[in-house]
Formats: sequence, C-alpha cells, structure tokens
Amino acid sequence: MHSSELRDDDFAIESGGASVSLADFFNGHTSTRRLGLLTPQRTEGVGAVALVMAHVTAFYNTYRAAGGDFFAYPDFFTFQSREPVAAYSMFDIWPDHKSVRVGDNPVDRLNAITDRAVNILLVPAGASAEHDFQRQQPASAARLIDTCYLYSPAGTVEDPDLVIRCAADPIAAWCRSVIDSLPEAERSAHALPDPGDTIEQSFRRIALDEALSLL
Repeated sequence: MHSSELRDDDFAIESGGASVSLADFFNGHTSTRRLGLLTPQRTEGVGAVALVMAHVTAFYNTYRAAGGDFFAYPDFFTFQSREPVAAYSMFDIWPDHKSVRVGDNPVDRLNAITDRAVNILLVPAGASAEHDFQRQQPASAARLIDTCYLYSPAGTVEDPDLVIRCAADPIAAWCRSVIDSLPEAERSAHALPDPGDTIEQSFRRIALDEALSLL
C-alpha cells in the first residue's frame, strides 16, 4: 500500500494525442475494477509499470474520496509462466498469491484470467496466433474483459494511442524490486536500463480478439 503516496499530478497522460488528467482518464473508475498483467517470462511486466501504477492510483483515489482511514489493495494480478514467479508487491499487486503461475497454453492462461474476473487486460507485444479455445471461453472473456492494452517489455509500442510519463523516483526502484525477487543467478539476464529522471511508456488499446490471440 506504499504506492498510495502517488497522486494524480505524478502522472502525465496523453490519450489519443491529447493531454488528459488522471482524473478524467479514469472518470467513473471504481475500486472493484480488476486488472490482469500477462508477463510470461516474469519480468517483462515492468514495461507496463506506468499504466499499472496509474490504475493503482485511481484505485486509491476511490478510497480517498470516501474519506477516513483505509487498508486496502486492488484486485490486480500478474500471470507468469516461469518458476519461481517474480514478486510484483511493490506494484501493490499483493498478497503474493495474486502473482499467478500459469503454463504456456493459451487455454489455461485464459481460464486463469477469467477465473479472477479480470476487466482490464494488459498483454505483451508479440506474434499473434489462432488458439483453439474451449467453446465457453470466448463468451466468458467478452462478458468480463472490457479493456485491453498492448505493452512492450521495453516500454515502447508501435502506433501507440496512450503515453504515460512519471518520475523515475521511486518507481524505477519498484521495478528493480521485481528483478531482485528472482534467484540471484537469474537477475543479470533481466537487468533493466537506467531510465534517467523520467519513465515514459507507450501503449495501444486493442480489441479483445487481438488480446486473446497474444495469450
């Protein structure tokens, strides 16, 4: 819950080429919204940290608006295909059971996503493919998932329609904590570049069908 220190003005958002405040971007957002971050190789999800933390801030804004003290975490999840899973607790994806081990099978991945009633799905850029989903799965996904974003492990996608900037301090350290949660022998292979003073990441909204093809 440490990230509840973040506020709207910690983020500069461009949506569709126009600047928009975090409050306007998340107009109507509720504390029950559920986000799922597909990060098969465990650490590529740091390429979506700006978008995830913007959602976390919108979540805490709902509690701040209600007034009073609170102790709460968003129902956000990561879906990872390697063991041991990386810890995204510094993204306020906590407790650790919210980092879910899934296989490489898209059917299993989608079941894990819909079983947790994810509404907002973030998927990494890659080669799309047709998947032989179970007959009931597309309807379940369509009923639950209403927003999908493409992200890149490097933080930059082609033809973005959403750009988010935020100060590197303290978010870059939170990204490093994901790497540091891996076994020591594996960390060097996942080392992150120095972002400088500002983290800037881009995303693209995609249709559900495209998102499912990238599972």
